[in-house]
Amino acid sequence: MIKNSIAICLLMLSAALHAQTFEQNYERKKLALNLENIIRQGTQISYENRLYRNPLMGLLEMRTVAGDTAGLTLVPLFQGFPVGKYQVGGGVQYAALSDREQKAIFRARNFPLHLKNYKLDFWIQPYFAAMFGNFSRPVESNTSVALQTQLFLWPGFSLSTGIFFPIINQMDGRPRNVRPAPTFVNQFYNRGRHFVSASAGFFNNDQYGLNVQYRHADLNKAFSFGLEAGLTGFYYYPLGGIYYEDPDNLLLLADVAYRFQRSDFTVKLSGGQFLWAVKGARMDLIRQFNNVEIGFYATATQNGSTLGFNFAVPIPPGKIVQGKNIRLRTTDEFRWEYTYTRGYKIGERYRLGYQLDQKLRQYHRDYLNRQLEAASE
Repeated sequence: MIKNSIAICLLMLSAALHAQTFEQNYERKKLALNLENIIRQGTQISYENRLYRNPLMGLLEMRTVAGDTAGLTLVPLFQGFPVGKYQVGGGVQYAALSDREQKAIFRARNFPLHLKNYKLDFWIQPYFAAMFGNFSRPVESNTSVALQTQLFLWPGFSLSTGIFFPIINQMDGRPRNVRPAPTFVNQFYNRGRHFVSASAGFFNNDQYGLNVQYRHADLNKAFSFGLEAGLTGFYYYPLGGIYYEDPDNLLLLADVAYRFQRSDFTVKLSGGQFLWAVKGARMDLIRQFNNVEIGFYATATQNGSTLGFNFAVPIPPGKIVQGKNIRLRTTDEFRWEYTYTRGYKIGERYRLGYQLDQKLRQYHRDYLNRQLEAASE
């Protein structure tokens, strides 16, 4: 009788452990669908997160998927190119990858990069511009939405494109015709503390051409600086075609930024030549929260001065439909900027897929650590 009771207890315990293991494995496989381009090399795992604006979400999910976290090193990728290596325990540790470590990651991936390592990823991207203060119409806006996607060919290289659907246009007389979304190629590159982003194509804000950004940044330290140069021309889509002018807008900017560790607060001073050959300077005050960024700025140029604010947020719910090979989601980042004075060409610029300094400060060690500390309180 006692032996039978012991046997039954052991069977029940075995069944409970089996069920728990099955549940853990199921949860890991489910989380793994959120990430792409996952390759394990010993205790190092490289992966790409395109679902979450906050890189910490990807780090924590990848750590859960890995299971065995002893000595685990995580390498988040951006467009298939490694940003750096991280270890997550009681805190987050960051280090730049050596040339040898980068080459080992590249050797594990085949050309074209997208074919086997990434989903067909489509996201819904809203576009919004507004002016306030007109007595007959207090708010004038341009509101549109785009269905966008990316194709990766080799590490760091992406083609971004999509379809643009205008909804409201109260700010200019252009037709509300369905047309291509901003379409351009971009190469991201990183070597140690040196980061480069080069883009060519049709950008937002009706400019097409070339843009190159360089940033010197140690993601463990507070100080960084950058340079940006671009040559663009005006374009837009009338009914039945495309109109464009010769590229004659030269953008030349330099900036320095300092990040205050405990407050996730950044002060950035930039200056040079903005669009329309307008020279001037701009001061940005930026505060990072877990999933949101809010900034205030002041601009002074030869055409006058102005103030404004901006913010960046993810659009819920995130993933809408997701499988092994395809996904439809809302955008991981909607960024909007309001300028008090419009129409005087004061410190204007076009928008790319991302600004290098905006992208890199999300991967800063102190930003990630502060979130872990807040979660443990």
